[in-house]
Amino acid sequence: MKIIYKMICPAAIIILFTGCLVTKDYSTYPETRHGDYTGEELDYFYETVFGAEFGVSDYTVHKWVDDIRIKVKGSPTAEDIETLDQVIDELNYLIDGITLDRVMWDPDIHIFFASYTSFAALEPNYVPNNMGFFWAWWDAEGALYKARILISTEGITQAQRSHLIREELTQSLGIMNDSYQYKDSIFYQEWTDTGSYAEIDRAVISMLYDPGVEPVMTMEEVEDVLYTNSR
Repeated sequence: MKIIYKMICPAAIIILFTGCLVTKDYSTYPETRHGDYTGEELDYFYETVFGAEFGVSDYTVHKWVDDIRIKVKGSPTAEDIETLDQVIDELNYLIDGITLDRVMWDPDIHIFFASYTSFAALEPNYVPNNMGFFWAWWDAEGALYKARILISTEGITQAQRSHLIREELTQSLGIMNDSYQYKDSIFYQEWTDTGSYAEIDRAVISMLYDPGVEPVMTMEEVEDVLYTNSR
């Protein structure tokens, strides 16, 4: 089973944020670097960030530049919500400059838990025969500002659904290409039920949200930033 997601579309950016400060215990999370990347990690970043498997891409960086408000809709299980909250915590640990938060109003990202038979009605750009899907939009400056994520509530196991929550939310942050390189990667092209980030995934996420990496940067421009802090 292959998971397809993604697309982008320009429009104006309007972001509203209201939230509360919550102290998280990250002591049990794997150690993550900000800088000091290996050549292997840099290559994987270029492969997964530049371009998109489906839809339109201009082969430049697209990322969120403001805090992200995420709203859940549909019929998630208790484990779906637990997984989502865990992924949000991990992303907040990995990302510099912005914060993700699950909210009840004014969302930037909607996550729908529903039957895959209803996906086309929820998102007109949905590609059939996919149990997980996302569609994202960026503005004229290349910054992502809206996304819609679809997760099937039937036809897959809880472990597979938990994998899709992690994969689709992470890829909606701007890591829009899959790869055949690493079977333990959340971005692996073939179907898996991987339930955690590989070390190389954590490096890619951190690289994309390095403060020096900006929307609409080309590969050459990003290379100048990341190689400066790499070995």
